[in-house]
Amino acid sequence: MSKVIACVDGSSGTHSVCDYAAWFSKKLDAPLELLHVIEKSKFQMPHNQSGALGLGGREALLEEIIRLEEAKAKVETQHGELLLDEAKKYLLQQYEIQPSIFQRHGNLLETIVGIEEDFRVLIMGKYGSDTDQVSDKIGTQVENVVRAIHKPVLVTSGIFETPDSFLIAFDGSPTARICVERIVSSPLLVGLTAHLVYVGDANQEMQEQLTWAEAQLQSAGFSITTQTLKGEVEKTIINYAEEQQISLLVVGAYGHSKIRQFFIGSSTTKLISGSKKPVLLLR
Repeated sequence: MSKVIACVDGSSGTHSVCDYAAWFSKKLDAPLELLHVIEKSKFQMPHNQSGALGLGGREALLEEIIRLEEAKAKVETQHGELLLDEAKKYLLQQYEIQPSIFQRHGNLLETIVGIEEDFRVLIMGKYGSDTDQVSDKIGTQVENVVRAIHKPVLVTSGIFETPDSFLIAFDGSPTARICVERIVSSPLLVGLTAHLVYVGDANQEMQEQLTWAEAQLQSAGFSITTQTLKGEVEKTIINYAEEQQISLLVVGAYGHSKIRQFFIGSSTTKLISGSKKPVLLLR
């Protein structure tokens, strides 16, 4: 059975990541696994120091660097084990979930790509341990991961609230249609109120696409509200979600219209950074 993977790094958003991961795990009836990755050291010994150090001095320096790196790696490993253990205890106490845990040394993106076939959805926090929550920046890893993998990714934001509604950013593209099809074929969002939102001019073709999406969602038992709005795509979606107190944004990333432009490059960051709601990205 495919797992739900939650990335934990000890940042202030770790509990929120765990909360949403628990919710996803229960809705999907899938096992939960916690992942912590210890990034490789950025330190590199200069290649040529023959003119700066004698042989004895160079050997002594290398030995000291190796000793310090080993000590650092040991501390980082122990710290990671502590983070995972605390997150595991939190999930057990709050949700009676017993997650598995694993820790890797290396690069987060490479690690996730390497295990992509083993998970059903990935949960990440908007803010990493190196990112200030009050800034407009998101965790440096988030966009790279979203662009690299083909499995759903949930980017959490703020304190957990049990989802009771979701917004589908719909543009009529094949990707957006696949997004709708995935929603109706999954137990994940069953019981939540759906908001189908298109930003732009609704010509006859788009009206037909919206009618199709409505029919798909209604046939799956969703209570649905459909809205055609005008304005800048990301701001309009974020504002509507705030006004309607929507719990979760769902987007079929990499479509073929304004929403495609909005998802490639800096616009992905704008959506995730600007939204106070968690964003579920589907491909």
